[in-house]
Amino acid sequence: MNYILRPEVIWIEGRCYRINDPNTEVSALQEHDLYEDEITFQDAGDDDSDDDFEIIEIDSNRFSTNLHVSKHYIGSIIGKKGIMRSRIERDTRTNIKIPKQGEAGDITILGPSVTNVKAARRRINIIIMSSRMKQTPTHFISIPLNDPIIMENFEKFKQIVLQEVKGVDESLFIKSQKLHITIGVMCLMDNEERLQASKLLSEAKDKIIMPLIQENLPLRIRLKGLSYMNDDPKNIHVLYGNVEDEAGTDIIQTIADDLVNFFYKAGFMRINEYGRDRVKLHVTLLNSKYKSKSTNNDETSTTGRNVKEAFDGSEILNKFVDYDFGVTEITNIHLSQRKTFGADGYYQPTFVVTLNNN
Repeated sequence: MNYILRPEVIWIEGRCYRINDPNTEVSALQEHDLYEDEITFQDAGDDDSDDDFEIIEIDSNRFSTNLHVSKHYIGSIIGKKGIMRSRIERDTRTNIKIPKQGEAGDITILGPSVTNVKAARRRINIIIMSSRMKQTPTHFISIPLNDPIIMENFEKFKQIVLQEVKGVDESLFIKSQKLHITIGVMCLMDNEERLQASKLLSEAKDKIIMPLIQENLPLRIRLKGLSYMNDDPKNIHVLYGNVEDEAGTDIIQTIADDLVNFFYKAGFMRINEYGRDRVKLHVTLLNSKYKSKSTNNDETSTTGRNVKEAFDGSEILNKFVDYDFGVTEITNIHLSQRKTFGADGYYQPTFVVTLNNN
């Protein structure tokens, strides 16, 4: 019943839309489920308080706007045999010009009024965002914890565990240079989308982060204590370190929650993805997906994917549940690329905001 009472929604240009079933492929008969109600279109008016795009008046009865769309989503907008585009054009009384395959350029929307053009643009955006949420994440917002003290204490922890706990494979441990807090993940399909996400993070610094922390700098956290993601300590996939605000405030949690909400409303992130009302602040220390193929016997599922083999973390928890990795100051927040690393061993940044008063 939860999916009925709390359906998944997406935000497009300051408006909220329901997605009936994000796991169902969109067919010609279902495409209307992605759209706002027809009443919304009729009553949309010319309110542009949430619009940050330009609509040009070509002549007395023609208006136009351009919309960047990654090539990965063009097919979804056109639809099978062009049905999706035709429906949008018919319902909004617009003409949608889409670059041909292999051609660069934006989508152009032409219509008899600003209202029509806006309605068509919103419908296209809903299709894009619905498709985006089904893609494998390419980027994430992270708080780096590759502080020398934290890394040194983590390496000590790793060596003690390997010496005192039998059956723990070294490949389960994250590399100390990659220690981080994950705020949220997203899929960015091309350079333009990466620029949009970078701009959002820059805006978030001014609108969200600095107003919260400017009277509380420096912002320090302590990485202390161990926990795990499931109910059985003998069958763990992720063992993580707990994050504590050294000043005893809720600022870091608030920043994380507000950042996810900010990107969610822009259509780049999911919210409450794991049924949580707040971001789970943690630092992954051991993960079964890190286990080397040689020790995992190259086990694969019937789909050909590597099978993650859980590990017994009960003894680690018994001996080191209150392990203190130390205190570090949070100096920046990254838009990081997954599976890509810089010279320092940390995830390659697409964009970085520095937490200072300048």
